[in-house]
Amino acid sequence: MVPACRQLSRKVLPILEVSQNGKSVWDTGEDQRVSESEDRFDSHTFILAKEGFSEGKHYWQVDVGQKKRWDLGIASESAHRKKEITLSPQNGYWVIGYDDGIDYWARTEEWTHLGVSGKLKLTKIGIFLNVSARTLTFYNVLTKRKLHTYTTVGPGKLYPFFSTGSITKELDKEQLTIESCKEVEDK
Repeated sequence: MVPACRQLSRKVLPILEVSQNGKSVWDTGEDQRVSESEDRFDSHTFILAKEGFSEGKHYWQVDVGQKKRWDLGIASESAHRKKEITLSPQNGYWVIGYDDGIDYWARTEEWTHLGVSGKLKLTKIGIFLNVSARTLTFYNVLTKRKLHTYTTVGPGKLYPFFSTGSITKELDKEQLTIESCKEVEDK
């Protein structure tokens, strides 16, 4: 079975582009021709994986490179995708993010500051989802340090979530890339 997080959906906001292999997404700064879709986010640079998870344990890594703004995590199948969206568990989004090259946050109801020390920039994020335990944990891949854990995710089908950050005057064309994705088996 091919893990669900291996490819990104092509149902994206017109200013986003997805690579041919479906593993990378970036801002283009200009509208692309895309077909209308109820599943597409209409006002944000958000994108989901093509397929979601309803059982099992799953791990994927995302290379955020030197990107100055991003959000990563999961979204519930029922999370709203239209108009104004606040990323929070109450709205069906369990994510962490990086804002303007300055601070890392868990997008909890009241944002939780992540203790990333000094001038260390996170470049690779590991994400572990245990559907039956309803937990989602984020890791700094390079230091193998846990960044944040959500202890009550779901219910329902959950989709890997990616955002290239808020739309600003300064275009950030750095890519978000899924580097690996696997289903984790119990030993």
